[in-house]
Amino acid sequence: FFFSLVCGHSLNTSQQRHPNMAKKRRQEADPIIEEEVVNSDDDDDEILDDGDDVMSSEEDVDAALLPSSTPASHPHITSDGRYHNKQRLLLLSSRGITARYRHLLEDLRTLIPHSKKESKLDVGKNYSGGGYGAAVNEIAEVRGCQSVLFLECRKRGMDGYLWLGRTSYANTVGGDGDFNSDKKHLMMSGGPSVKFHITNIHTMDELKLTGNCMKGSRPILSFDSQFDSDEPQLQHLKIIKHLMIDTFGTPRGHPKSKPFVDRVMGFYYADGKIWVRNYQIMEQTASTAKEAHAQKKLTGHSHSTSLIEIGPRFVLNPIRIFRGSFGGQTLYVNDDFVNPNITRSMEKKEKGEKYVRRKGAERKRKLREEEIVVPVDPLANVFN
Repeated sequence: FFFSLVCGHSLNTSQQRHPNMAKKRRQEADPIIEEEVVNSDDDDDEILDDGDDVMSSEEDVDAALLPSSTPASHPHITSDGRYHNKQRLLLLSSRGITARYRHLLEDLRTLIPHSKKESKLDVGKNYSGGGYGAAVNEIAEVRGCQSVLFLECRKRGMDGYLWLGRTSYANTVGGDGDFNSDKKHLMMSGGPSVKFHITNIHTMDELKLTGNCMKGSRPILSFDSQFDSDEPQLQHLKIIKHLMIDTFGTPRGHPKSKPFVDRVMGFYYADGKIWVRNYQIMEQTASTAKEAHAQKKLTGHSHSTSLIEIGPRFVLNPIRIFRGSFGGQTLYVNDDFVNPNITRSMEKKEKGEKYVRRKGAERKRKLREEEIVVPVDPLANVFN
């Protein structure tokens, strides 16, 4: 330490004694630079001879900097796996649903991890906010949900109606949860929304649905080819497809979801209705080499892939598509839909007509029996 102090003191004293040493060294180096400049004048001809090459290289650089007419190939976009699509689904029902509809709602909550649970909605006659639509939009705004699945039951649970749609909160808040009050939207009242009549419900608890999957796994959504059809009578299916994707498609990176894909949800359009099915993707490997060889010879792979139905299953009959959330301008009306009340009325009327026909036949038989008079036989009392 003492040695370093002494050396440092000596260096400082030497710098103080010779403050102009660095300046003198720079002045001694300047003549050398001037000699190089003078010698460079002799080489001007060589530089001029090579001017064409220099200009060509500069033109190549300029051409590289200018935008080309042909589009450049962009690299493949990969996801970072973070939770960006912050979509939330409000899942609720009206008061008065039966046990079957309640079990269906629980199954949907299990399959949709980005859903928000809400108690049964009871809108009385004294509610002046606009009925079910206004109440659901208010709840969605409080819970921060962009889409809604509402199960409505009427006639003491005999008729079930399923509502799917975008709420008014979705137009003011972006997909990442940021408030976009400065943006102008076409429909500030939300939408679109669609109303279905739901029938043929089978839940997961039924014994014939033996499939199983991991809770919270992301599904593969499989749609029938008619959902992308360009036919005029099938254009409404495109709107329904996007609403189905928002409802049943789990966002990537959701905290409650699992990074596995072990099930597929199928949406099929037949007879003017949408048939919804949920299957488990089952992959089985051969236990022996002989089975593996036979399987590879049959399908080209040593393992087999099959689908086992998990449930729930149900059928949706589209009734009407609205521009707004639970109302507004009508975009589509199903003319083939028959109200269940009319169907029951026709059934009762048919039973009533059957009763009328039976009573009419009894009256006719009684009149016919009265009209039949047996003539008096004159020989009836001969042997009395």
